[in-house]
Amino acid sequence: MKINDIIIKERIRKDLGDLSLLKKSIEKYGLLHPIIINKNNQLVSGERRLTAAKELGWEEIDVVIKELSYKEALNIELTENTTRKDFDNPELAHGLKKHQRIYSKNIFIKISVFFQQLFEKIFPKKSK
Repeated sequence: MKINDIIIKERIRKDLGDLSLLKKSIEKYGLLHPIIINKNNQLVSGERRLTAAKELGWEEIDVVIKELSYKEALNIELTENTTRKDFDNPELAHGLKKHQRIYSKNIFIKISVFFQQLFEKIFPKKSK
């Protein structure tokens, strides 16, 4: 759908935050989740994605069109912005280790990470 045809009415979220990482992701991988609009082309969810796409110079964006009441649209906007779960610290640390292992060109870092993971498998942390 043409981005200029999407109507943005009053939104709950006022601060879209820093869009630089989102824009980098969209540039690299494309839009992973389409925005949602109603049958009147009004934005229901995905304002950050829409704004990032605009800032990247996109003229069109993938959309899902839903026939929704005002209450349903409000519930979708609230739900999308409150149900996302961030990684907890151990999950984030694990993901960063994997990322470092894959992307590191330093052989000593790769060896260090390998032995650290081996040690963690041999001597797992006990749950509290």
